[in-house]
Amino acid sequence: MKDFLEQYKNKSIVIDVSESFEEMDASLFQKLYEKYANIKIILDFNNKEHLLRAKTYNIPYFFSNPVTTIDQLYGFLKHNPTDMYICEELGFSLDKISNILHNHNIKIRVFPNICQSSFSETPSMKTFFIRPEDISIYKTFVDVFELIADEERQQILFKIYKQEKWFGKIKEIIPTFKEDLDSKYLLNTFGMIRSKCGKRCLYKPQSCNICDRFSDFADTLKENKIVIHKIKKKN
Repeated sequence: MKDFLEQYKNKSIVIDVSESFEEMDASLFQKLYEKYANIKIILDFNNKEHLLRAKTYNIPYFFSNPVTTIDQLYGFLKHNPTDMYICEELGFSLDKISNILHNHNIKIRVFPNICQSSFSETPSMKTFFIRPEDISIYKTFVDVFELIADEERQQILFKIYKQEKWFGKIKEIIPTFKEDLDSKYLLNTFGMIRSKCGKRCLYKPQSCNICDRFSDFADTLKENKIVIHKIKKKN
């Protein structure tokens, strides 16, 4: 392990100990952390014994459990984690969530290539996900984007998201997306609006129908074979 830590000493290293974290492990991580300050561990919030151990040995940690409600966010906040996984409905209020967490020096992590909702029958367009084209918008709020896939597919997705471009159907890169929607026909304001809409459609259905409008307009553009490109600003 020391060779690995030395090789990546300039990178953030996260080690998942959510299933096993004994006293001997904590002592070892404490010694390693004294030399390699870039180490963090992942804990299961429900295992209070592991949590207490990490606190006792002053090892930086965050939880594997995704944060899906504001109550849960403030509950986790009391334990001073280094990062939080923001998922589901909270992904539509990242402007507010980032203000809260970044003011506490907590990094925001998201899973961009998974449709997230607390209800299994939520239409894909109204779940939380992030297209490659919208990464630059979400970088304002998000610190770490984690791709969920097997190793081979993960490498492909990494390249796509790094390029911030995708010209095919959304479901081809986000398997849990069930609608037959071509990403290149969505307007480039899609991500900007959804990142801070607060998912108003849940509370005031008549005041916001933006996701359906984006989808309908994308279908119209596709029928007429029109692609609207984002204009890059000149330096």
